[in-house]
Amino acid sequence: MRIAAKATTAGVLAAFVFAGLITPQAASADSPSSTGGGTLSAQEVGAAKAANDDRNDKSKDGWGGRNATAAEVKAKDAYMAAHRPMALTSATTNMLANTHQGQWYNNYCGPATLVMALGMRGIWNHDQGTFASWIGITPNNGGTGVDQMDKQLNDEAGGFHYLRVNLPYTPNSENVAAFKNHLIGDINAGASTVGNSMEVYNGPHLVGHPNNSTTIYHWFPFQGYDGDWAAYLDSATTVWSSVPARSGMPNSTLVTIMGGRGYHW
Repeated sequence: MRIAAKATTAGVLAAFVFAGLITPQAASADSPSSTGGGTLSAQEVGAAKAANDDRNDKSKDGWGGRNATAAEVKAKDAYMAAHRPMALTSATTNMLANTHQGQWYNNYCGPATLVMALGMRGIWNHDQGTFASWIGITPNNGGTGVDQMDKQLNDEAGGFHYLRVNLPYTPNSENVAAFKNHLIGDINAGASTVGNSMEVYNGPHLVGHPNNSTTIYHWFPFQGYDGDWAAYLDSATTVWSSVPARSGMPNSTLVTIMGGRGYHW
């Protein structure tokens, strides 16, 4: 996680619970706490851009990289089709293992996300410190860029192929639909989709993240899906006491939160 100066938008947070699941508990494997709501209007986005919009600042943690080429997407689609369990092709809910870890340091959300995401595939070869050294960051110094995240995921995921999806500052319904399909495909193949959030002041935030006058940039892994909702794990439990280990939100809210950044699938 990294925090940098930025401006404004408006959002509303309201409590929800995954349909069909029992009363939420912060780190339960079958009942995530869940919060959602909040979108960015064109006027609010314009105000953000006029008041120090930094979504294109490549010095910021987690920015950069490129969208996958058509050939790469075709190869990924073929891989997913070959690795999709038949019993899950029509499933409405699927959750991987709860592999939560708190991040060791304020800037270790990237390494922590790698450990959690790979752990959902049953891969526990490296800890946060090892990933931090490979990424090139030290305690409370530096952040995990998108290229480093892409490299570590593809190097260590046991043959599962990750691609980067860049999202516009204000995602639309097509972006939400694509994310849902990518998430379902990944989870059904036994892999975590990895999100890259950009939480602006008064806009929607991940559960428990403070609504400061600064933008929060944060890596986090997705654990599963339930219809139009997604469950995710959050390493910021060691940064803010208000953050639960596991939460859920509507896909539309999560894609808004990742707007201006993106995700790996």
